[in-house]
Amino acid sequence: MASYILPWVHWLSEQPPLDSILSSLVANDVVKVVAATILGPQEQLTSDTLLSMILGTMVSYLLVLCMFPKGRLSMWAFCYFFLSGDKKTRKPDDAMPDINAPSCKRMKVVFIRHGQSEWNAVFNEGSKLTLPLRLLKALMCEVLMFFDQDSMLIDSPLDAVGIQQGWDLMTFLASQPVRSLSNGGASRPVRELEIAEIVSLIRGDAGESIVASSILRRAISTGFICLSPRFLKTSQQKDKMQIMTCLQEISRNVDTLSLTPPYMSPQIPIGEAKLKHNGDLMSHFYRTRFDKRQNTGNKTLKQKAVKRQEQFVKWMLEQKTDCVIVLGHSLWFREFFKSYLPKSSKHEAKTYKMVNCGCVAFDFYKDSKNVHRIPPESVKVIYGGFGASGKSGISSAKKHA
Repeated sequence: MASYILPWVHWLSEQPPLDSILSSLVANDVVKVVAATILGPQEQLTSDTLLSMILGTMVSYLLVLCMFPKGRLSMWAFCYFFLSGDKKTRKPDDAMPDINAPSCKRMKVVFIRHGQSEWNAVFNEGSKLTLPLRLLKALMCEVLMFFDQDSMLIDSPLDAVGIQQGWDLMTFLASQPVRSLSNGGASRPVRELEIAEIVSLIRGDAGESIVASSILRRAISTGFICLSPRFLKTSQQKDKMQIMTCLQEISRNVDTLSLTPPYMSPQIPIGEAKLKHNGDLMSHFYRTRFDKRQNTGNKTLKQKAVKRQEQFVKWMLEQKTDCVIVLGHSLWFREFFKSYLPKSSKHEAKTYKMVNCGCVAFDFYKDSKNVHRIPPESVKVIYGGFGASGKSGISSAKKHA
């Protein structure tokens, strides 16, 4: 075995503190037994021999991982965590568009944040003392899912709380009175509309709107739950959910990476497909309601947040409707508000995250001088609002629900 050890491995094994660690392992009786089983009893175990075995095992493991799509994604997630610069966003200014100019474009925008995810439940909920236990449970589930197109942590799906939050939002939207918005009422800006009138637009009762979502499953499932009455009454051909890479969450964490290949439809999380009361409905929507042309696969190292948000704005202003409903994520939404609200504005949307299943509407303008702006007075909380912790139990939820 010693004749096959590369010179750099021998050099590495002599470097502190690795040399002391390897020496301790070589003296361990269990390690000796394992090494004798692999190398044979006649082979003497040395520090560089042990290091060669460890490195060989790691390389073999990585080669096996590369044989499976989820293995390759896991390796990419590891690299992305250390190399990503995703948080770079647009620098705000105080330039104001001429909203009365004929050339000025306006879009009504509705942001809906996803419900609580399995990732949120592990890392953000409960006591820090029990975090190791929650993480261990999630990792065990992850191992059992390795050969499935599903995951607890990568492209993290909704948990039971998040699913209920989606139903609560759906109940609120369904409970609002219908507004006909006749005689051009649907074309008015958000600042002139009442909450019930905006809800009528969201439900598809009045005007024309388009639904867009991040390619991450927790945003998609939240949309299918809270907008289920809309999708049940509208045509499969005319009212599809646009799934978009540019709406992917801003973060280097593995839960912001998608399991879905480019230009393919996401697969419903296994747990959601098995739900007693809505599994069949969700599976139906996952099969029939996607427009996947904007799914270009996972964000890359070159796709900084500012570029993805600019791509979304460009796409949004090209749509034939004047209302876009966006299913997405707290950091993406907060950074969008920070980028397009006036720099001098102290609006809470620039500081706090939207709560789980929060729903906020606003006007977005672009004039002939390429000035992009969200007027602060146009931002209206429909449901949930903003919270200092980004969780669902606080903020202006009760005021607007």
